[in-house]
Amino acid sequence: MLQLCPRLAAIAELVLPGQPVADIGTDHGRLPAALVLRGTVPRAFACDRAAGPVARARATITRNGIADRVAVRMGEGLAPLAIGEAATVVVAGMGAETIVRILAGHPDRTRALRRVVLQPNFGHELLRRWLVAHHFALIDERLTFDRGRFYTILAAEPAEPTTSPDWPDWDDAEWAIGPFVLRRGGLLLIDHLTSELRLREAEAAGLAQASAPDPARVAAATARVALLAGALAKATALAHPGAA
Repeated sequence: MLQLCPRLAAIAELVLPGQPVADIGTDHGRLPAALVLRGTVPRAFACDRAAGPVARARATITRNGIADRVAVRMGEGLAPLAIGEAATVVVAGMGAETIVRILAGHPDRTRALRRVVLQPNFGHELLRRWLVAHHFALIDERLTFDRGRFYTILAAEPAEPTTSPDWPDWDDAEWAIGPFVLRRGGLLLIDHLTSELRLREAEAAGLAQASAPDPARVAAATARVALLAGALAKATALAHPGAA
């Protein structure tokens, strides 16, 4: 059986079972191949815009004898897919702005989906806000650790279009870190917040000590430190509650 790294395994958990999936920017094609081999989905599409990844994906599919169930296609974003051809689309390993461009580039295909599973390398808050603004409901998130990095995966489904978005009542920490991630809590979240807090503290200190500090950047970095510190305090309290 084709094994998946922790990041791809967490993505696989959020794919709709029993319905076709498309992996956009598939590179090696391991995710769609594993989903088909496990019987999670009956059919998959491995899509990429570059010849190299397409060739690697074809090699993976051929090696595992599933060319009849995984179609490898070359093209930009969602362009290789027909409308309604996939129920779930996975877009992973890119910045949030790139993911937004992919989803916004073909609105007819995007609105026909039943679920999107997204793993941005950065810009999670931007992506959450775009999803809500474009009538997607966030239904779940996964936090995982893989090869020295933390990853957050978002799953969202199209909501009923209205004249204005139905903005959820999330606080700043939920927008930035993830409402499901914070609600689920756990030691992995504490490790993630601790690591991120240290990085942001160092960033804020460096900005403040610059020869000509930018007040706006210093204020933003300080606010981020405070947000992370508050989230970490809550996560730690939930993981280690005091005596009743």
